[in-house]
Amino acid sequence: MKNYIQKGISLTLVASMVVCGFSGCGTTKTTDNTDKTLGTAKETNNEANVEALLTGKLGDAKDTDKKETVYVEMNADGTVTKTTVSDVLKVKGKDNISDVSDLTDITNISGDEAFTTDNGKLIWENKGKDISYQGTTTKSAPIDIKVSYYLDDKEISPEDLAGKSGKVKIVYDYTNNSKEVAGNFVPFITLTGMILDDNFSNVTVDNGKVVDYDDNKIVVGYAAPGFKDHLLDTIDKAKDYISDIDIPESVTITADVKDFSMDMALTVATSELGDIDLKDTFDFSDIEEKMDELKDGTDELVNGATKLNNGANELKSGSSKINSGASDIAKYTSTLSDGTKELLGKYSIFNQSLLEALASADDGAGKLNKGAKDLSSGLATAKAAFEDTKKSQGLNNGAKALNKGAKEANAGVKQLAQTLQGTPSSIQTQIDGIIAKLNAATGGLISSEKVLNQIVEGINGAVTKGMDLNTVLTAKGLDVNTYYTLLQAYYSVQTLESVKSTFEAQISASAADIQKLLAGMDSLEAGTTSLSSGVTKLYSGIKQLNTGAATLAKGTADLKSGTGELKSKIGAASPQIKSGIGTVNSGASQISDGAKTLAAGTKTLDNGIVTLANGTKDLKDGTIKLNKEGISKITEIFGEDTKDAVNKIEDVLNAGKKYNSFSGINSDMSGDVKFIFKTAEIKSEK
Repeated sequence: MKNYIQKGISLTLVASMVVCGFSGCGTTKTTDNTDKTLGTAKETNNEANVEALLTGKLGDAKDTDKKETVYVEMNADGTVTKTTVSDVLKVKGKDNISDVSDLTDITNISGDEAFTTDNGKLIWENKGKDISYQGTTTKSAPIDIKVSYYLDDKEISPEDLAGKSGKVKIVYDYTNNSKEVAGNFVPFITLTGMILDDNFSNVTVDNGKVVDYDDNKIVVGYAAPGFKDHLLDTIDKAKDYISDIDIPESVTITADVKDFSMDMALTVATSELGDIDLKDTFDFSDIEEKMDELKDGTDELVNGATKLNNGANELKSGSSKINSGASDIAKYTSTLSDGTKELLGKYSIFNQSLLEALASADDGAGKLNKGAKDLSSGLATAKAAFEDTKKSQGLNNGAKALNKGAKEANAGVKQLAQTLQGTPSSIQTQIDGIIAKLNAATGGLISSEKVLNQIVEGINGAVTKGMDLNTVLTAKGLDVNTYYTLLQAYYSVQTLESVKSTFEAQISASAADIQKLLAGMDSLEAGTTSLSSGVTKLYSGIKQLNTGAATLAKGTADLKSGTGELKSKIGAASPQIKSGIGTVNSGASQISDGAKTLAAGTKTLDNGIVTLANGTKDLKDGTIKLNKEGISKITEIFGEDTKDAVNKIEDVLNAGKKYNSFSGINSDMSGDVKFIFKTAEIKSEK
């Protein structure tokens, strides 16, 4: 279960980047204003291509009052040399525009509107057009980048690496300093991109993609610095959920290089992780409900097993009394039978032994009556063990409760298995949603994932064969912006397809275990059903036995009365006495035989009930262990902790949405800000 939670959070990050990529679908473009912000630093086509690719993946800014782009120029090792900020103010109405900025050397780069200062604010003239201006700052960006270089596994400075050949490793380490800079943690996604010429071969990147482009390779890597540590610090029991999740803090590129040199690299950072509602994207409510049902069912299973165990113990106690009473009956009816036989055989000396024999018969009848009462009492106790009282639930209903708990537990497990197996379908729904959005954005051009793949792979194949990109696009009726939109959608869909395949493979690998669990739960339910049916039949038999014991008690009472009367009326005629003794002897023999059979049966019953009591104790202990070590552990994972974790992850993502300015913004303005870091080129002095 824990692994599915971890994969759910990882999938959230992937989905965040996909949503970011589509937030500006069809609108990503490079303007003259943007070119002015970097001056001569953007003289190469490679730099323009990389910036367009990265900003296209993150999407264009929303329709906001103030759009801000922070350009951070760095040495090859990541040391910052200059920070330039470009702002675009959206004009609304005819009033002058009130702005806030802590920049210096502010210059209007789009028109001739002037500004004045008023209590720390900038008041811009309004001539009906959006205003683009640029300035500089010495403030630190909320993201730090350190770039390290290795040649044949030994660290080397970028200056010394120039012109060298061998196995090269480049590591981009990102640090999120937003808590120190902005006052609270802001989540940032970073995308680093570079174009490598044909001197680089066997290129790999650990967190990203490598794409062939003409004779070059485009490398794009991503990271979410500080995100995992922040979740571990703020979410209760976070280690139980995300300690094993790999949320990258760095990007590592490796390659075999000849005569090392490298053009500049760009890193784009944004806190806009997309308008994702985690509660809708990963709905835990159904799993939570089913786990509650599963927990309730196992609680009833434990309660039913406990009550069954208690009832079995009471039955065991009652059966001991039954066994004892039956043994007494067998013993005393044998004595009675012997007495009547002796009386009948020695009738010739009747006058001498009659009184003694009658006394013995009367005594035996009295003890027989006592044994019958003990038997009746024991059966009554056994019958009561099956029936409910105010203090406890009887064995009969306890078995039914056990069967009900097993059925509900089985239903919960089946529902949980269905929910987990439906995850790939949920991912496919996300892919279908991407295709639908892309189809709408391209005027019906992209109607399916297959069409998207054919168009993108066709264009890439043509370019790989040496055709000019613009020529290929023109032939297909497309422009560069639409192509990059299709390209980023293509890789987004490929990523989700990969995640879906991973889920399907894991579900397939676990299919046998899931089937064993389902089969085991079916067996448990069938077993408790059989147990409930057996207990019901046993209860019916005990009731009949109890009725028979009551009749037996009445018969022995009558026998006792008869022997007493015989003793008191000894003066009757001898033939009559002989006839009476013969009748008594016949009855005593029958009672003796029946009592022996009863004694043997009650002993077997007693042994069976002891076995039942021991079995119900094992069942009770087993269900308690199942609840404590199995179901309770599962419900702990899928309890309120998960809901709390999702809420706090949403809070982190919302903090990213609220971060809307680096150099300042008026309180009544909406804003958007992104950072572009330029790592300087490395060239050999040869």
